[in-house]
Amino acid sequence: MVTSDREREFYDSRYAQFLALPDHALRLDRRVIEGNLDNPAHPFYERRGLYRASMRALETEPLAGKAVLDYGCGPADFGIWMATEGASVTLLDLSPAAIEVGLRRAQASDVRVRGVAADASRLQMLGDAEFDLVFACAALHHTLKYPGAVEELARIMKPGARLVLCETWGGNPLLNVARKLHAAAIGEAEEQGEDIIMSRKVLQALDPYFGDLRVETRNLLAMSKRLLRGRFAKAWAREVVRGLELVDGVVLAVMPFLRNWCGEAVITARRK
Repeated sequence: MVTSDREREFYDSRYAQFLALPDHALRLDRRVIEGNLDNPAHPFYERRGLYRASMRALETEPLAGKAVLDYGCGPADFGIWMATEGASVTLLDLSPAAIEVGLRRAQASDVRVRGVAADASRLQMLGDAEFDLVFACAALHHTLKYPGAVEELARIMKPGARLVLCETWGGNPLLNVARKLHAAAIGEAEEQGEDIIMSRKVLQALDPYFGDLRVETRNLLAMSKRLLRGRFAKAWAREVVRGLELVDGVVLAVMPFLRNWCGEAVITARRK
């Protein structure tokens, strides 16, 4: 069983590498994110479609002036971007190192944010109905295993506030088996939280507090891109992925029932 202390130590060590970077390498805005999404050498490239869909979901309502929580912010790419768009952003992560990285990135990007290092099941430092928007990128599947985390998430959101989740999707049993085999093969740390993958069953935990739940899935055959990780700098690898994405577009248009078998999703909901 992964404890919050073990998870904190794991991510502290993971994010410490960012603290050694100079300020110019930490600066972030829309132009930088778009460049990272287009850069085959950047880790964002593999999930460029998912991240762009997440940004579109976040921008369905103006960000300027909104109280936004970047929930499980990690290195805070999206939280800092939203701050540069005029949002009042709070960064939340279990890892103090992640919060330190986020505060440094904010300073380098000429914006101000608040940083909170805390367990998602104990958010007493955040007020009731404080946030208009909560964004979690590959984070909620971590916190769901902690009792009280969903209740705390609901408590800090205003009635009608939006929840936007960017997650892997677990509707495909074959893909789930492949994920577990891959994790075992590479010795993936238990703290990375892949024991819980988002699915409609998992999302039922949100039902008492959230309505208007929508799931936009993507990447069916294109989930094979994971086999090409580390090779996207090669033109042939990029062409293979583009080809699979085109095939997915045709297959899912003809057989929409296969959407639940896709491997990634942008999930949106509203606080009741």
